[in-house]
Amino acid sequence: MLRLVVGLAAFAVLVGIGGCDRALAQNSRNDPASHMTTPGTPGGSLNANDLEKFRAVGDRKSFQALARARTESGRLVSALNLACEVTAAEEVGHGESKVGGKSVDVAVYEVACGNGMGYLLESNGVQGPIAMSCFAADATRAADRAHGESSEMYCQLPANRDVKGAAASLMSAGGTPCAVDQLRWFGLGASGQIEYSEVVCSDGKGYILKTPRTRPSIQAAVLSCQEAAARGLKCHLTDGGPVTAPVTAQTFRDALRQNGVECEPADIRVIGRESVDRRYVVEVQCPQHAAGLVAFIPLNGNTNPFEIVDCAAAVDRGVVCQLATK
Repeated sequence: MLRLVVGLAAFAVLVGIGGCDRALAQNSRNDPASHMTTPGTPGGSLNANDLEKFRAVGDRKSFQALARARTESGRLVSALNLACEVTAAEEVGHGESKVGGKSVDVAVYEVACGNGMGYLLESNGVQGPIAMSCFAADATRAADRAHGESSEMYCQLPANRDVKGAAASLMSAGGTPCAVDQLRWFGLGASGQIEYSEVVCSDGKGYILKTPRTRPSIQAAVLSCQEAAARGLKCHLTDGGPVTAPVTAQTFRDALRQNGVECEPADIRVIGRESVDRRYVVEVQCPQHAAGLVAFIPLNGNTNPFEIVDCAAAVDRGVVCQLATK
């Protein structure tokens, strides 16, 4: 279990400070979800001299050992605020590590959760616990093997062993039944509260699976690769189309400037989109036009023209301004 704990510590060092897991860094450097965070604080790694201590751990499947693992892993789940009702737990490693020049007891547990997720959890003294999902562990193991390295970085509890089956259950919970053919871990969102995985079903359709990590737990959500691309997440196992930058207030400010409109908006109200031309209809309030303006803005390859009218003229198009009356 030495490599497993070293791997978890490396995961904390790389991911806990907003970096990238190696498997993810190789494949999706430009994806928004590749800027990882994780609960907990980076911990120390064990050295080769600790290997015998790991092997010296007693029977981890005895009633007493399993009960202790259930208690200790439950404590770690609570400390991490993981969205996980522990249904099974087992200690998979134990030893000592040096952190800040001090010896720290380190224990690693694997847990299965009632929502279909599974995790490897590492306690690390005052440094705080670390959590790695079974999806992330499987991706790390695959990356190790691709580099010709052996790896113990994977989940082995019966409920966790089949990661594709776990993904299929989560896909169904998210409203999209899927016989999972391929699975690729994407990473954690910047907040550390949502984990992303790419899934390809047996029918060839691709999706992004969003699973919650922190309480309060929410249902898993599923995005088609086309929907994910519109949100800036690019599928790699299937072609979901080009990534489209998300539409924000700054997008509309940039459109005004690019179209020569002298207006620095103090307030912006998105009214909606046209049913036919699919332009965004946006009301803007700015010092240069106190009575207000309404812009018809084509984005993301829309070839219809940009238009700008004052609020009085907008009424003839069925658009009523509201910002000027605030």
